[in-house]
Amino acid sequence: MSDLRYITTGTLLKIEIQNGAIELFIQSFEDETLEQSLSIFVEDIRAILNRKLRSIYLYGSAIHNDLSPGYGDLDFLVVIGEDLSQNEIEFLNKQRSNYRSSLLRRSVDRQIPNLYIDMLEGAFLTINMLSGEKGSGLWWGTKRESDWTENQLDLFTMHTIKEQSILLYGESHLDNIPSYSKEEFISFFKEYAKCMRKFGKGNSLHSVDWLLLASKFIAWWQEGVILSKSQAADWGHLHLSSGWKDNLKRCKELRKDPSMVTRLEYSEWLSNLEPAIIEASHDLDRVLETTIH
Repeated sequence: MSDLRYITTGTLLKIEIQNGAIELFIQSFEDETLEQSLSIFVEDIRAILNRKLRSIYLYGSAIHNDLSPGYGDLDFLVVIGEDLSQNEIEFLNKQRSNYRSSLLRRSVDRQIPNLYIDMLEGAFLTINMLSGEKGSGLWWGTKRESDWTENQLDLFTMHTIKEQSILLYGESHLDNIPSYSKEEFISFFKEYAKCMRKFGKGNSLHSVDWLLLASKFIAWWQEGVILSKSQAADWGHLHLSSGWKDNLKRCKELRKDPSMVTRLEYSEWLSNLEPAIIEASHDLDRVLETTIH
């Protein structure tokens, strides 16, 4: 997507050739803290998984220069050649605990603020699990870690990784991610719209995600662009016609500065967000009747 901004300069600073395989690590980012965080992450994952590691991908808000510390996640996918052992799972989870418990990490004799490392969220999947087979993988979620015996990433996340991710390390295995049909996308979006109507009650900071994701999905369906949540807020405010779009500006503001949730005007607005979420769900249903890009 030529109209989307990426934070990587595209410079490959390290290329290694081992046993005929090319391993690459993109280190050049405009955000120095992000670059340092990713360097630490890749270094640690390589040490734990060793030859079992095949590739590491970055996707989501980071590649749009739209990270929101205190609100969002630093999304990754680690691809492995074989099932994770229980020992490896324990080592990985211990490493994550270290990321989340320490305020500073020492790397090359420098103190690095732990601003992004504790935002890491993502999956460790075997190559076969990418295409729907069983295996032994791991999920680092927002609240806890979970052992996975199959890939539980949703259809749109897998599509996003396939179409719009950065290979941080290793060789590409994106061909193992299936291509999804129009009918599969329709089913996914319709299920999301149902969840909006059932669970979208407002009242919490992350209630704004219902509207941001609805706008993101509509933008993709109509124009074929995969937007970050902040970009989706801007797009929806410009292109949507229903009344719920007027809430998108505040959704973006809260996402970029979560501390504003303590302000009375924002807390009252959140407590009355349910009607907008319901309206957005019906809009999402309606656009599915149009032809996919």
